[in-house]
Amino acid sequence: MLSKPPPSQSPSIPQSARSDSPTKDVSGLPQANPYSYYRDVHMDTAKGLTAAGFPDVRMTTAKGFPSDIMMDTAKGNKTMKAGGFQIWERELLDNPEVKRKATVAQLYFLDYYFQTLGYLHSRKERRAKFDKDTAGRDLKPTEHAKEFKSYCGRERVLLRRRRTKLRVDQFHIIAQVGQGGYGEVFLARKQETGEVCALKKMRKRTLFKMDEIRHVLVERDILTATKTPWLVRLLYAFQDPQYVYLAMEYVPGGDFRTLLNNSGVLKEEHARFYISEMFAAVNELHKLGYIHRDLKPENFLVDSTGHVKLTDFGLATGALNPKLIESLKVKLDKVKDNQVVHRSTLERRSIYRSIRNEDARYADSIVGSPDYMAPEVLRGKPYNHSVDYWSLGCILFEFLAGFPPFSGSTPEETWTNLKNWSTVLRRPEYDKPEDLVFNLTDVAWDAVTTLIAHATTRYSSIGQVGAHPFFELTNWDDLRSVRAPFVPALDSEIDTGYYDDFTSLEDMAKYAEVKEKQKNVDAVKEKEEPFGRGVWVGFTFGKNGPGPKTGLGGGGGYDDGALATIF
Repeated sequence: MLSKPPPSQSPSIPQSARSDSPTKDVSGLPQANPYSYYRDVHMDTAKGLTAAGFPDVRMTTAKGFPSDIMMDTAKGNKTMKAGGFQIWERELLDNPEVKRKATVAQLYFLDYYFQTLGYLHSRKERRAKFDKDTAGRDLKPTEHAKEFKSYCGRERVLLRRRRTKLRVDQFHIIAQVGQGGYGEVFLARKQETGEVCALKKMRKRTLFKMDEIRHVLVERDILTATKTPWLVRLLYAFQDPQYVYLAMEYVPGGDFRTLLNNSGVLKEEHARFYISEMFAAVNELHKLGYIHRDLKPENFLVDSTGHVKLTDFGLATGALNPKLIESLKVKLDKVKDNQVVHRSTLERRSIYRSIRNEDARYADSIVGSPDYMAPEVLRGKPYNHSVDYWSLGCILFEFLAGFPPFSGSTPEETWTNLKNWSTVLRRPEYDKPEDLVFNLTDVAWDAVTTLIAHATTRYSSIGQVGAHPFFELTNWDDLRSVRAPFVPALDSEIDTGYYDDFTSLEDMAKYAEVKEKQKNVDAVKEKEEPFGRGVWVGFTFGKNGPGPKTGLGGGGGYDDGALATIF
């Protein structure tokens, strides 16, 4: 048994470590090796001494030294301990790209462990089912070994699938259903699962040189942030060295522009039905903290039941591209001296219909149409989410009148009307007996003018909209249970009858302007700065296996993207 050493044998604090010992080191620590000043407690104890007589290094430092490293740092404002973050740290944390990458990392690891635990749970269930099945059949050892080998083979296949990255060759292309300035949209079927989807394909280099990467990332983030039926659902997002792909749910009824072209003017009850659903869809986007900014009928798709879904979130970012803002301001400035052309309601409707029916170049361009954009957006002024309500007001006007409120016979006339919107906005009036049915009711016109209004008086919440008398009969809590006025007649889940036929010369003529702008984009000089793959961090997404998604209780399902890299 070790005995306590006499007082004369107790180790003492080295002179250089005492509080009155001079030191040149501003940190408060001696210049020499600090370990040489303190005996090894464990070794001395083993030699017959105890630890009782040894001073505590930390207490000695706190009591004996004039300063402490941590406290000095805090006093010097070098860490968060005094006064919060430094300026450069705040700027870094406020950077949208940093915020996005932090969120992506959190979601990635959350999804990774959720999917992994789900896989382990389902594997355990499969093993239990295998054991129960084989035990009930009273198999011989050789037969059991053979079946167990087969079972292990199936498990290996599932593991390989989980590690496999998504590739475009895993999708069978059925038909092209869309064409945009930066890519194409195809109806496709995922070969392994049989899922039907709309596969959006975009070239990385083009997006990079046109500063559109952020818009694509925002669209991907919105699609993955919610499971509401009002927004088009994202199934997969993946990439290869040249392209990025968004595989979204296929909405077979086409876009709302097609429906409007076929119907012309909607009855008031039908207009109320569709605009209510559009408000519900936009409200879901606002809940996520996004503003669309570029709403138009083409952004709403009609599903197989006739209800609408919002899509195309490319401009729903924190700020519009400065180049786009400048181009809008330039166009407004060009028409500042133009006089407004006053036309009758019937004349405006006839002009608009003729443009839609006869001009084959009506398809969306890269920038899009300004017909539905709020004045604040066009002028590059500060704005809030009420700009989307302006756009919905313009759409409601078109539903009831048969033409947008500021459309003109030429682009210049349209810009002039937008510049002088408060003068141009007039209640449609028909005087011919056969057209009297198209006159707006007082309550409908009041609803329009609460939306197409100055920013200070414009409706800006779904609560205000729902309280308006025009929506008195709308059941906002159960919109999708109401039978839609129009239900698409579909032959199958891959019916493309409500989309343009890209094998038809007549339909392809509509995309002449888009094709021309694609050539112009291709002619734009490549950026001098290097194009790194890091800009696409967090793009990859894949949550669906073969069959319904069931989470932790999910039978034999698997997830292609659970173990895939986020790059």
